Amino acid sequence: MEEAGRALIFPTRDDIIKLNRRHIETTGGEFFPPDNLLNPGSLQWVLDAIQYPLFGVECYPTLADKAAILAWAIIQGHVFYDGCKRTGMAALDIFLRLNGHRLVATNDEVVTVACRVAGDRAEGRYSYEEFMGWVSNRLQPNLVSQP
Repeated sequence: MEEAGRALIFPTRDDIIKLNRRHIETTGGEFFPPDNLLNPGSLQWVLDAIQYPLFGVECYPTLADKAAILAWAIIQGHVFYDGCKRTGMAALDIFLRLNGHRLVATNDEVVTVACRVAGDRAEGRYSYEEFMGWVSNRLQPNLVSQP
């Protein structure tokens, strides 16, 4: 998988589990050893889906597609017993940063969007398409200063 001519860097199952543990340790919640996984199949599915074509077809062809489905699957798939919204949005952010991009959004906006993805807001739950549009509209390349 390549984006703009370079191979993408993907998180591993263990990376996502460590991210969830770190969020719970720093911001609170319950962690059920050894990995806090409620739905391990959803986590493995999304990690495979963003990395490997299905019958030669990329289901999630762009970086924004991959980042959005990663967060969506963690949040909507209830991958963990606790911390799915925090972990999903952090996984999205880290995946983008590992691949030379960033999400331009305030912390409040990220929290609001995560809650809408989870269906926790009275104004209605985001569809995947709305969430994907939100990610795409806020995706920017990281600018690296030249010496």
